[in-house]
Amino acid sequence: MLDNVLKTKIEKLCKDIEKQHFEDFPTLKDYAVSYKAGRKFVKIIIANPGQSVWGFINLSHEKFKTGDVLLAAGWSAPALNKARGNVIDGFKIDRRTVYGPGYCSGAVAGTPRDGSFV
Repeated sequence: MLDNVLKTKIEKLCKDIEKQHFEDFPTLKDYAVSYKAGRKFVKIIIANPGQSVWGFINLSHEKFKTGDVLLAAGWSAPALNKARGNVIDGFKIDRRTVYGPGYCSGAVAGTPRDGSFV
Protein backbone atom coordinates (compact mmCIF):
# COMPACT_ATOMS: atom_id res chain seq x y z
CA MET A 1 0.00 0.00 0.00
CA LEU A 2 1.20 3.50 -0.83
CA ASP A 3 1.64 6.01 1.95
CA ASN A 4 0.72 9.65 1.23
CA VAL A 5 4.32 10.87 0.82
CA LEU A 6 5.25 8.17 -1.68
CA LYS A 7 1.95 8.54 -3.55
CA THR A 8 2.52 12.30 -3.87
CA LYS A 9 6.09 11.76 -5.14
CA ILE A 10 4.95 9.16 -7.71
CA GLU A 11 2.18 11.46 -8.95
CA LYS A 12 4.75 14.28 -9.29
CA LEU A 13 7.05 11.94 -11.24
CA CYS A 14 4.20 11.12 -13.65
CA LYS A 15 3.41 14.82 -14.13
CA ASP A 16 7.10 15.65 -14.66
CA ILE A 17 7.40 12.96 -17.35
CA GLU A 18 4.31 14.35 -19.14
CA LYS A 19 5.57 17.93 -18.82
CA GLN A 20 8.97 17.07 -20.32
CA HIS A 21 7.32 15.14 -23.17
CA PHE A 22 5.07 18.08 -24.07
CA GLU A 23 8.01 20.50 -23.91
CA ASP A 24 9.99 18.30 -26.31
CA PHE A 25 7.06 17.38 -28.58
CA PRO A 26 4.32 20.04 -28.29
CA THR A 27 2.30 18.67 -31.24
CA LEU A 28 2.17 15.06 -29.95
CA LYS A 29 -0.82 15.38 -27.65
CA ASP A 30 -1.85 11.69 -27.42
CA TYR A 31 0.36 10.93 -24.41
CA ALA A 32 -0.41 10.13 -20.78
CA VAL A 33 1.48 8.75 -17.80
CA SER A 34 -0.17 6.71 -15.07
CA TYR A 35 0.85 4.23 -12.41
CA LYS A 36 -0.37 0.94 -11.04
CA ALA A 37 0.61 -0.24 -7.57
CA GLY A 38 1.40 -3.90 -7.04
CA ARG A 39 2.56 -5.86 -4.03
CA LYS A 40 6.29 -5.06 -4.32
CA PHE A 41 6.52 -2.39 -7.03
CA VAL A 42 4.64 0.50 -8.61
CA LYS A 43 4.64 0.32 -12.41
CA ILE A 44 4.87 3.66 -14.27
CA ILE A 45 2.92 3.30 -17.54
CA ILE A 46 3.22 5.44 -20.68
CA ALA A 47 0.19 5.50 -23.02
CA ASN A 48 0.85 6.99 -26.47
CA PRO A 49 -1.62 5.42 -27.85
CA GLY A 50 -0.11 1.97 -27.13
CA GLN A 51 1.27 1.22 -23.70
CA SER A 52 4.82 0.79 -22.48
CA VAL A 53 6.53 0.71 -19.10
CA TRP A 54 8.68 3.70 -18.14
CA GLY A 55 10.07 1.98 -15.04
CA PHE A 56 9.20 0.77 -11.56
CA ILE A 57 9.24 2.23 -8.04
CA ASN A 58 10.15 -0.10 -5.18
CA LEU A 59 7.64 -0.62 -2.40
CA SER A 60 8.87 -3.67 -0.49
CA HIS A 61 11.67 -5.57 -2.26
CA GLU A 62 14.33 -6.28 0.37
CA LYS A 63 17.28 -5.39 -1.91
CA PHE A 64 16.16 -1.75 -2.37
CA LYS A 65 14.95 1.22 -0.33
CA THR A 66 11.33 2.29 -0.53
CA GLY A 67 10.97 4.75 -3.41
CA ASP A 68 13.97 3.47 -5.41
CA VAL A 69 13.55 3.93 -9.18
CA LEU A 70 14.23 0.79 -11.20
CA LEU A 71 14.65 0.25 -14.94
CA ALA A 72 12.02 -1.98 -16.56
CA ALA A 73 13.26 -5.43 -17.60
CA GLY A 74 9.90 -6.02 -19.30
CA TRP A 75 6.20 -5.28 -18.93
CA SER A 76 5.81 -6.99 -15.58
CA ALA A 77 9.20 -6.87 -13.88
CA PRO A 78 11.99 -4.41 -13.07
CA ALA A 79 15.70 -4.92 -13.59
CA LEU A 80 17.01 -5.79 -10.14
CA ASN A 81 20.67 -4.92 -10.70
CA LYS A 82 20.80 -1.33 -9.40
CA ALA A 83 18.50 1.50 -8.37
CA ARG A 84 18.61 4.53 -10.68
CA GLY A 85 17.59 7.02 -8.02
CA ASN A 86 14.85 7.52 -5.46
CA VAL A 87 11.57 9.42 -5.86
CA ILE A 88 11.46 10.37 -2.19
CA ASP A 89 14.91 12.00 -2.47
CA GLY A 90 13.87 13.62 -5.78
CA PHE A 91 14.25 12.11 -9.24
CA LYS A 92 14.91 14.68 -11.96
CA ILE A 93 13.20 14.21 -15.31
CA ASP A 94 15.02 15.69 -18.28
CA ARG A 95 15.33 15.03 -22.01
CA ARG A 96 17.09 11.71 -21.35
CA THR A 97 15.03 10.34 -18.46
CA VAL A 98 11.66 11.10 -20.06
CA TYR A 99 11.98 7.72 -21.81
CA GLY A 100 12.92 5.75 -18.70
CA PRO A 101 15.50 5.60 -15.93
CA GLY A 102 19.09 5.59 -17.22
CA TYR A 103 21.08 2.51 -18.14
CA CYS A 104 24.24 1.68 -16.14
CA SER A 105 27.26 2.84 -18.13
CA GLY A 106 30.55 1.07 -18.73
CA ALA A 107 29.12 -2.26 -19.83
CA VAL A 108 30.40 -1.99 -23.40
CA ALA A 109 33.16 -4.34 -24.64
CA GLY A 110 33.92 -5.75 -21.21
CA THR A 111 34.80 -2.44 -19.55
CA PRO A 112 33.98 -2.17 -15.85
CA ARG A 113 30.83 -0.33 -14.80
CA ASP A 114 31.64 3.01 -13.24
CA GLY A 115 28.26 3.34 -11.53
CA SER A 116 27.05 6.35 -13.50
CA PHE A 117 24.03 6.30 -15.79
CA VAL A 118 23.65 7.13 -19.45
